[in-house]
Amino acid sequence: MNNQKQQKPTLTGQRFKTRKRDEKERFDPTQFQESIVQGLNQTGTDLEAVAKFLDASGAKLDYRRYAETLFDILVAGGMLAPGGTLSDDMTRTEFCLFTAQEDLETMQAYAQVFNKLIRRYKYLEKGFEEEIKKFLQLLQSSCSSRGSTRRTSTLLLAVCAKSAWTTG
Repeated sequence: MNNQKQQKPTLTGQRFKTRKRDEKERFDPTQFQESIVQGLNQTGTDLEAVAKFLDASGAKLDYRRYAETLFDILVAGGMLAPGGTLSDDMTRTEFCLFTAQEDLETMQAYAQVFNKLIRRYKYLEKGFEEEIKKFLQLLQSSCSSRGSTRRTSTLLLAVCAKSAWTTG
């Protein structure tokens, strides 16, 4: 006459199953930077090889999530710390806009790399616009000793805008 239900035994080592859609990937821009910088340093200064590397690594790496970091690396050579300075503890790449020669042919070649990347991954267009705005604000607020950097970025913007208008 035992009216009470007996509890069923449970396994103590039970684990919960999570669905793949519920698993969140950790935001780690330093790991992303390490992989991009390593690949850019391996390709050297050959712009065609750089464009191929960026195109191929877009399938493996999440450009949508790390667009800001990607453009920081391509323009400044590494991730920017708050205030617009390069992080000292991070590795840097030799392929960046700020270390490029300031002639028209070089700037057009860099702009072509940016255009190929943005055409291939259309969602990077908005991130590129935001990054350029950020760089222009940083360059405007910086001292006049970065005049060559200002000229370089202005020239890149002009070349990118010209090529976007002529191809789009």
